[in-house]
Amino acid sequence: MTDKEKKIALYAGVGLVAVLLISRILPKTDKSGGIDDPTGNGTNTNIPGTTFNPSSVAETLYDAMKEMGTDEAKIMNALQYVNASQFAQVAAKFGKRSYNKTLGNQINPWPLTPLPLLPLQVWLENELSSSQYNTLRLKYQPLL
Repeated sequence: MTDKEKKIALYAGVGLVAVLLISRILPKTDKSGGIDDPTGNGTNTNIPGTTFNPSSVAETLYDAMKEMGTDEAKIMNALQYVNASQFAQVAAKFGKRSYNKTLGNQINPWPLTPLPLLPLQVWLENELSSSQYNTLRLKYQPLL
C-alpha cells in the first residue's frame, strides 16, 4: 500500500468514526409534528373499518426503524389505535431482531460478530425521542 493509499484509508476511517459519533451525540428529533399524544386514549382498538393485524403492525414498525433515520411519525401512527393487549401481540410478532444499539439500525460494522437479537421494546426505546417513548410507556405499561 502506497503512502497516498494509506492516507486515504486513514481519512476515510476518521471520517466514518466522526459520522458515527455525531449521529450518537445529536438527539433524535421529534418529527411527528409536535403532537403530544398521537397514540390516542387507548380505547380505540382499530382504525374504523379495518381488522387488527399484529403482523402488519410489527412489519410497519420494523420498516420505520430498520435503516438510518427513524420515521417516528410512522411508528406513532402505526400504534395510534393499538391497545395494550394488542401491543403485546405486536411485540410477540416482532420477536427479537438483530439491532445495533450504537448506530440505531441493523448495520454491522464488524461482520464477524453478530448483532444481538433484541425485542421491540428495546428498538422503540432507542429509536424514539424520550417524550415519544414516554408516551408509549404510559399507554403500554407494564409492557414497556
